[in-house]
Amino acid sequence: MTETPMQPDYSRQIALREVGTEGQARLARSRVLVVGAGGLGSPVLQYLAGAGVGELGVVDHDRLDASNLHRQPMYGRADVGRPKAELAREAIARLNPAVRVLAHAARFDAGNARALVGAHDLVVDCSDNFRTKFLVNDAAVLERRPAVFASVYQYEGQIQTYAPDEGHACLRCLWPTATVDGLVGNCAEAGVLGPVPGALGAMQAIIALECLLGIGTGLRGELLLFDFATFEVSRLRAPRCGECRAPGCVRVVDPGSAACADADLEVEIASLEDAPAQGWEVLDIRGADEFAARPSSATHVPMAELLAGGRSLRVDRRYLLVCASGQRSLAAARQLRSAGYAVYSLSGGLARLSGSR
Repeated sequence: MTETPMQPDYSRQIALREVGTEGQARLARSRVLVVGAGGLGSPVLQYLAGAGVGELGVVDHDRLDASNLHRQPMYGRADVGRPKAELAREAIARLNPAVRVLAHAARFDAGNARALVGAHDLVVDCSDNFRTKFLVNDAAVLERRPAVFASVYQYEGQIQTYAPDEGHACLRCLWPTATVDGLVGNCAEAGVLGPVPGALGAMQAIIALECLLGIGTGLRGELLLFDFATFEVSRLRAPRCGECRAPGCVRVVDPGSAACADADLEVEIASLEDAPAQGWEVLDIRGADEFAARPSSATHVPMAELLAGGRSLRVDRRYLLVCASGQRSLAAARQLRSAGYAVYSLSGGLARLSGSR
């Protein structure tokens, strides 16, 4: 005899005056896109699923690594090596089978950004790189969808929201040009205490639920900064750019206009050892600690040194840049290509190559 799945119980949530049965029904009709299913995305997905959000879209092209587990407790050791998007769908099904999950085991990029954001009521940015965050921002502004952003660095974090009205600044109102990925350390390079992204992700979930329910302030026009080493919290005003006319932003770049910009920057190869025979000079641009921990057969040139001109490149050679996941190498390739060099990025980084670590 097949056991009937236990129905979700939202009684503690419905008991809140601001939620009630009407609010719970509103959540059930809501669709939320979560970009990134890692340290920030794990708690966001768990809390939104537990709250009864009707549909969750999950976008993540990465596979689970053992080093992820200390800050991504939604997964287990037996899951290492599997796509995070699929693992997230399975975890949500165990938590709340009433929630519909659309798992996208692909990179959130210029080609799909607007379509994915436009198909949802709200987007939560849980990515770990600047390029993706600004893609989320631009798509949200153009599609007129609210967005909740968070970033983590070691013991610190920040949260900002965007809503398509005159009271909210978008990312480009404060930072017109995205920081080049790799110039500021990510979790792999700088390290992170596991609960820090968990705490920020939980706050993102709170803001997302308040937005869907139409309660709370949604950090209107503010940037929230946290330092978990000292437990100091700061609130900074984040005014819209004076040139903006709500709900648009004059600094926003249409992702669709750049959909093919990186098409010829990324390449796939079977192994690094085969690359020289194919005409590539391979440069590993990871940090010194990363390279020492997991060496590769490529020539090691840290990204900062490469971009600062510490390694002389020749215009008559083809260079293939590699890093852990392909994000830093793509950013570096983009910058060096603009300087006239034949530079490419290994798609997916070393994580995609079996036996390269």
